[in-house]
Amino acid sequence: MNKKIAALLVLCCMIPFLTACSKAIDLLLEEEDVTTTTLAEDTENDMKKPESKALSASFSPNDLFSTSLFKDDPALLQFTKRVEKQVAKFEQHFEVPYTGKLNFEDFEVQLNDLNSLLSFVNPYTAGYFLTYEWTAWETDDGYLVELSIDYLTDAKKEQKVDQYVEAFADQYITTDMTDFERAKIINDTVVQLATYTEQGSTEGQTVFELIDEETSVCQAYALLAYRLLLASDVEAKYVYGYSEDQLHAWNLVSIDGNWYHLDTTWNDVDSAEPYAISYEYFLVSDEKLSQDHLWVKENYFTATNNNYDFMHDMWYANTVDDVIYYNSINDNMVYSYNLATNENNQITETACYYLATYDDSIYCSDYDNAGYLTKINVQDGSEEVLLEDEVLNLYIEEDILYYETIDGAQHQENL
Repeated sequence: MNKKIAALLVLCCMIPFLTACSKAIDLLLEEEDVTTTTLAEDTENDMKKPESKALSASFSPNDLFSTSLFKDDPALLQFTKRVEKQVAKFEQHFEVPYTGKLNFEDFEVQLNDLNSLLSFVNPYTAGYFLTYEWTAWETDDGYLVELSIDYLTDAKKEQKVDQYVEAFADQYITTDMTDFERAKIINDTVVQLATYTEQGSTEGQTVFELIDEETSVCQAYALLAYRLLLASDVEAKYVYGYSEDQLHAWNLVSIDGNWYHLDTTWNDVDSAEPYAISYEYFLVSDEKLSQDHLWVKENYFTATNNNYDFMHDMWYANTVDDVIYYNSINDNMVYSYNLATNENNQITETACYYLATYDDSIYCSDYDNAGYLTKINVQDGSEEVLLEDEVLNLYIEEDILYYETIDGAQHQENL
């Protein structure tokens, strides 16, 4: 008879860890003494800036799973693939044998990190569950593992995810689009769809929650981007590591044969600003990402190309046809970048947030002028104050400008 050697309940995987994963560009507002400045001066001094990120010495790549284990022990990879097949079918109770060379102490470590194993076989199904329980028996040639899994999603919900992904590709992806264009529209879609929160029905972990409730944490951001990229014929990987002393997830994408990092979570400016898009973490190299992300580089393709560095100064961006209108992270001025001609032109020296563009005009919150609702002509940079009140979260639909005032009231104007 086989000998029962271990039983352990594991509140596992990246899900509880990634619940706290870093939110994109947190905004700092420095307080000034309002008794010594005018309202306009105070707003200028309190200018929003992306927060400077820095890695802590608290973590190292040694804290993360390395795929070298699969190379050293192919049986561990086969074990993981067998588990993944059962997880993909939402099996709640099943047994899988392991016949590799790991002793039980080392194998136990891997069982307690099952989601890391699964993430390198199929990262999407690795996000299906929150908790699992395992029991292992010693056999003549290894161990027999019994798994019991509680799932966050199910086949019916995943069918809806599949339908969403298919509909996206049918609606937005055309055969003449470049890899860059496909990656950009996917970044924009995920960023504008998602509101970062841990309070959703699955604590922000599942793609189903993201498309159904439009809420998520970094795991769901990265998994939806992964699915959309693959459906759009863009080769992609799911990456996990650390940022800001927390586990975090993002993507690698292949653009014209070169690999780049794409962090849709950090391109989502703030959960309170649902229409704001940044490109600071869009198609970046290992060198740039290493400034504030940590991962096991041997697990993934290297990203050494800097072709898209011109994108990384853009936040509060709004794209119309081939032109991206944006507020510069570097100097807080408004520019236009023409993707067809690669021309970058300054429109105004104004710090202009929540950009929404219509015809030849930008509508925005002018933070050089107390956040007033302002209209800027994109041809000559001339400005017109439309409302002497601080506004935010501007967007345009069907010739109507929508915005909020600082008291939370919702407004709309016909254009």
